[in-house]
Amino acid sequence: MRRALEETAELTEFRVRHGRLPLGGIDEVQPVLEALAGSGGAADGPGLVPILAAARAAEAVRAALAQTRSPQLSARRDRLPQFPRLLERARQLFESDGSIRDNASPELARLRTGLRRRRLEMSRRLQKLLDTRREFLGDAVVVLRNDRYCLPVVASARGRVPGIVHDRSGSGQTVFVEPLETIEANNEIALVGAEERREVERLLTEFGREVLSRAADLELAVGELAQLDAIEARVEFGEIARARVPEISEDGGWTLVAARHPLLDPLLAPLRRRALGETRSERPIVPLDLDLPRDRRLLVVSGPNAGGKTVLLKTAGLFSLLAQSGIPVPAAPGTRLPLFRAIRAEIGDAQEILSDRSTFSSSMEKLAQVLLEAGPDTLALVDEIGAATDPEEGSALAAAWLAEYLARGGRAIVTTHLSAIKNFAAAREDAISAAMEFDETTGRPNYRVHPGLSGRSRALSVAREQGMPAAVLSKAEEILGDSWRRQQERESEAEAAIERLREAERELATERERFQAEAEKTSAERDSLARERVRVAKEGLERFDKARHELTRRLDEELAEIRKDSSRHAELSAVRLAGEIAEGVERQEGIDQARDELSAPPGTLAVGTRARLRGGKIEGRVSSLEGGTAWLDVAGKRMRVDRDNLEPLGASPSNRSRVAGQHASLRPEPVAALTKEVKVIGQTLEDAIIEVEKQLDQAMLAGAGRLRIVHGHGTGKLRKGLREHFRGYPGVERVYPADPREGGNGATIVELES
Repeated sequence: MRRALEETAELTEFRVRHGRLPLGGIDEVQPVLEALAGSGGAADGPGLVPILAAARAAEAVRAALAQTRSPQLSARRDRLPQFPRLLERARQLFESDGSIRDNASPELARLRTGLRRRRLEMSRRLQKLLDTRREFLGDAVVVLRNDRYCLPVVASARGRVPGIVHDRSGSGQTVFVEPLETIEANNEIALVGAEERREVERLLTEFGREVLSRAADLELAVGELAQLDAIEARVEFGEIARARVPEISEDGGWTLVAARHPLLDPLLAPLRRRALGETRSERPIVPLDLDLPRDRRLLVVSGPNAGGKTVLLKTAGLFSLLAQSGIPVPAAPGTRLPLFRAIRAEIGDAQEILSDRSTFSSSMEKLAQVLLEAGPDTLALVDEIGAATDPEEGSALAAAWLAEYLARGGRAIVTTHLSAIKNFAAAREDAISAAMEFDETTGRPNYRVHPGLSGRSRALSVAREQGMPAAVLSKAEEILGDSWRRQQERESEAEAAIERLREAERELATERERFQAEAEKTSAERDSLARERVRVAKEGLERFDKARHELTRRLDEELAEIRKDSSRHAELSAVRLAGEIAEGVERQEGIDQARDELSAPPGTLAVGTRARLRGGKIEGRVSSLEGGTAWLDVAGKRMRVDRDNLEPLGASPSNRSRVAGQHASLRPEPVAALTKEVKVIGQTLEDAIIEVEKQLDQAMLAGAGRLRIVHGHGTGKLRKGLREHFRGYPGVERVYPADPREGGNGATIVELES
């Protein structure tokens, strides 16, 4: 299965670089080979077309795959048989339409040359007869009847043209006569024609036997080409659905990220219309997210009717089957799927009226069969388990069935409205409940799944929406009693908490976008100021050069005047010039410094300089350098980063004091206190610590306020080791278990220093 996925991935890359494989025009060769074997190799040219098409396609595909070094595609290329001799012989024998070439053999060339010469002579002879007996002829043309050249003679004048009558026209007004003068010439044409046919048959039989000698290779080639065609179909499906090759889960974990069922995905609507005749209008869908660790072998999904429970169940099973068939899945990166040796489903109403079987009896029969096949690496998908009978008995049967199925090592995803099944899942460590989300405001499901919660069926809400009278609904609530009402209130509170969390997430996303916009604006302003500074410096240098030239000119004039004037005048002039020269030297120093700034390459990293992450907007001051590592102060936080990932900003240390004032307003605003997440389920403590430290550094760098570590429950060793290690860790303020809504004791929150 992994090899099939690798083939799909390799061919996807191949198509991007080199286009499609030349697989067109291939047909089955087995019927042709069987016919050849039955006739001892005798065949006609057109009948050999499938053979030649398969051989040509094999050679063309081998040539195309020579452009790749991908392991799986290279292996398939090497398995393709080669047919250069067979194709070369075919080029010598056949025209493009399958007919035999004149020069297929020297004997055939001689015979066909003779035939053409005799037919030309026959045509000339008959043309003379046409000219001399035109009054007896129906048409002034030569016709061919029974492979003999004849003249069309008017029936009433048949005796005027001696010869053999070969046919009569449909109207009976014309007979086709072979004149006596041409009988011997026609005989010679017939004899040569027979020899030509025997030579053609000999050549075709010889070639047919050569084909039979390669029969096994031809069947192997068609089989390999068919498999490549199937891989191309998988790739094309992936391109249409914007799907991707999923990861195969090594630890048995199951993660779906933004999964879209192919029968609902709008991207696949044109394909469904073509293949299935679908007529319903397109509509947007809510992608599915699901995360099940290996130790959670049972998922119980509950929630309102039409809330997406069955779609979740089908999507999970279908994606596993797609992956195990080497087909890309319509999902986002991060999707991981386990392997199953068997997947069994009990979905839909299996009632059979003619065989006197009810829905419940049919369901029990299927579940009994599923249980017989249960074992490790098997998956059961059961929709509305325990339904269609008395709720108490159905719940008991369903719980007992699930307990036995899990005891045999299987995994299961079931949907239910029965509280007893939800309670059964809540009481087991290897099970988890999930609720389909419902929007109280609109009274409609949102089709999102929330693990860890038990969903409400909302039968009364659905009945109210469908027009059920209020009196009936009130009576139903009275019958359900206070315990039902309290349960509804608790579940409503949980859903309200989820909605508050979602609102906080939306606000956080808005704040993140605002910060990103501000950071981009600040960066643009900084770049604009830097360009302006360069412009001003260039203009200043130009003015200085002009002033220096003027000073040099005046100095030359004053020196000339000194030579003429008295010594006193010379002394005064020298004092004045010395002052101007000193002022020029002072200006020169500033100008030289500006020149250095304009012409010098970007500054190097040093303690105290400002630097920015390459490819990002985050910048700060370098507080220390330790080998390949640098510590960067960003908005009051000290971040550790790779030295190669930093690029220096602003002026060099020698002129930083003069530039600092210009850039004081460009310091980044504090980053919003975000929450990052890292998953280390199934890792060793050492590997987990390394991964968390890396994510912790990135969280600090991004300005996150918290890091959520998802380690699962397990034996508790990983949880304990991580918490002990990161208490007192630099930059960490405190470590504590996650809120139940964030995973409870299966996750740890690391709060960073502000």
